[in-house]
Amino acid sequence: MITYRVTIVIGKMDNSICPPPLIAVLFPDATPLTVAATEQDCVVTFDTPQTPVDLGPLVKVELIPNP
Repeated sequence: MITYRVTIVIGKMDNSICPPPLIAVLFPDATPLTVAATEQDCVVTFDTPQTPVDLGPLVKVELIPNP
């Protein structure tokens, strides 16, 4: 499994629905296995590696190493 942390540099993430709408924009062709969202970040897990859409420097996507 591949896990990513998505962070918005300025402002808060809309986590009123899960997954947040931003996740569908970042990963338009993938369905996440799990999603854990707060206003600060969102941790998303997929079964295969994904290439996120580049939304510029205000949206940061980090690969979280799995043990």
